[in-house]
Amino acid sequence: MPNLGDSITQVRESVVAVMGVTEARRKSKTGKHGKKPVETVEYKLGFGSGFCVAEDRYVITAFHVLNDGKAPNPKTHFYVFTVPGNGEPAYHFPVTAIPVQRQDMDIAVLEIGVCEIPDVHLPAIGVTFEPFQDGQRVLTVGFPAPEVHGLNIGPQGNYLGGQFFLKSHANEGIVAAHYDLGSLPVYELNVTWHNGESGGPIVALGDTNVAFSLMQQYRNVQTPHGVVPGPRRGLALSSVEADLVGLGISPAAV
Repeated sequence: MPNLGDSITQVRESVVAVMGVTEARRKSKTGKHGKKPVETVEYKLGFGSGFCVAEDRYVITAFHVLNDGKAPNPKTHFYVFTVPGNGEPAYHFPVTAIPVQRQDMDIAVLEIGVCEIPDVHLPAIGVTFEPFQDGQRVLTVGFPAPEVHGLNIGPQGNYLGGQFFLKSHANEGIVAAHYDLGSLPVYELNVTWHNGESGGPIVALGDTNVAFSLMQQYRNVQTPHGVVPGPRRGLALSSVEADLVGLGISPAAV
């Protein structure tokens, strides 16, 4: 079995940050001395995480990352970012389509185009539809939402560059509980995650590290002081097995 550090290194290369750029509003300022009005555009950013399941092509993320749980805004431009080895450069791939949109399960699959740098590639991590029991060792990797210091957006709303601190974050734990919500198999973990990590993989640690779920939400817990966020949980990828197989994504051997 690979040690934890090796597993983090391997999984991290397939995990991406997902960014959405949406036009928020336009302002028109009257020009002076007969000059034409000057129009400025303000943009809204959204961040989440995801993981590649078909090299340079498909990325799984949480549906709510795309538009807070609503259908994606057709005017939003989506990109995925890879930061190899958590190093200095970040490379982005444009999202060209969203072939799987399961609002009911909070799962989406993004199709990506080629990277801005032609020789940069996004490796895939294997997935499994097998069930796991309580006590299974797991690894989570995601990108906490960055603090944005600058952004360069083109006239058509395309991302051209920016300044933000983008590093992935890993955590280790176990499956703390598993059960069905209706017909949907759910896993709870004894780890937490930060804003922006939603959509990142939940990986079963073993001889082969494979993703079996994704970071999605938490269960509310009632306390004497009100409702607070409780155990983090994610839906089993087996819930969208037909969708993934239809895209040519086969399960890995476990």
